[in-house]
Amino acid sequence: MNNFLNFKIVGSGPTGLLLAITLSKLNFNIYLTDLLTREKLINKDKTYAITHSTRKILSKFNLWYKLKPYLYKFDSLSISDSVTSDFTILTTSDLDRDISSLDSIGWIVKHSDLMNVFFHEIDKMDNVFFKSSFDSSFENINFDYKFISTGANSNYKKYPKYIDLKKSYNQSCLTFEVLVRGNIPRRAYEIFRKEGPLALLPLDANRYQIIWTASTSKSIDRLNSSKSFLLDNLSTIIPEYFQLDQINSEINIFPVSLSLCLPIFDFSKELFVGDSLHTFHPVGGQGLNTCWRDVNVIYDILKSNVSKSKKGLIVFKYRFYFYRFFDIFSTMIITDSLIKIFANNNQLLLPLRKISFLFLNKFLLIRRIILNHMTKSLIFSSIK
Repeated sequence: MNNFLNFKIVGSGPTGLLLAITLSKLNFNIYLTDLLTREKLINKDKTYAITHSTRKILSKFNLWYKLKPYLYKFDSLSISDSVTSDFTILTTSDLDRDISSLDSIGWIVKHSDLMNVFFHEIDKMDNVFFKSSFDSSFENINFDYKFISTGANSNYKKYPKYIDLKKSYNQSCLTFEVLVRGNIPRRAYEIFRKEGPLALLPLDANRYQIIWTASTSKSIDRLNSSKSFLLDNLSTIIPEYFQLDQINSEINIFPVSLSLCLPIFDFSKELFVGDSLHTFHPVGGQGLNTCWRDVNVIYDILKSNVSKSKKGLIVFKYRFYFYRFFDIFSTMIITDSLIKIFANNNQLLLPLRKISFLFLNKFLLIRRIILNHMTKSLIFSSIK
């Protein structure tokens, strides 16, 4: 065991696990904890969109080809406005040349597959240790730094040394899997509606993950309705050529918010990361990808500044905020603006919405800029 630095990671979801894997490569001792058991952490019915920026990060840490068998790529993205009836189709021909050869706008992965791959990696590492929070075997360890990755509602935010800026959209997302017929292969959908966006993410040739945003009260009503009623309701929203067969999973609900947790004169050796640090509206599928860009920057800073001395830990936190500022705030502004402009029935905004789609359909440069931010990320986070 390396006795140089001991890092504790509180929260063992996708962000906590990736952070553990990356920091283990710097030969630090990594101690992972979570309130849930390994089995419960793995067996959650969630789905993530993976972008090209994330592909680069996973490739950097030799994880991409291990995860690739569980990924389903999509090569076109339909964006539509149900109020104005405008739409556009983004394809791989709209991508920059350096990534267009991969013939994919993005990839979809199930939570359980992702977590199994990550835990398998951790099992092979002799400097990463996972324990339930109820296990007391870590109590006598002196940790050099602590990373908090316990989600948007982390109890650690209650401490007075942090300010948790939060905007509630009064919306929630229903998410579930459906079997379909008549769909266009490998196409994802983002449908803007006055009550909130609806995303359809392809899991394979005939399965889609539904991410359905609406007011919290309406989402709860739908959650408590029968599956047949839910399918009938959904069929009035999705493209006409879709034929829904059945709901193929549990129906889950989660709240939607915009948040940022910042320290106030905080010189403690702990750092919020991922959803504990920031949350966005799920429109555009930037959530997990932004979390993993946090991890990438943490790795780069520690690799370049804490390789031989612990002194770098004193200013580590503020270097992290400096490098992550633009990415986090730009993602906040873009996702929030999309909701303000497209997820309502404001008649004054209708001309702007129609012009937006007119420009999207007419100018390649605009489509390319949008895809760059969504998939490649104009601000691919690295300090190098």
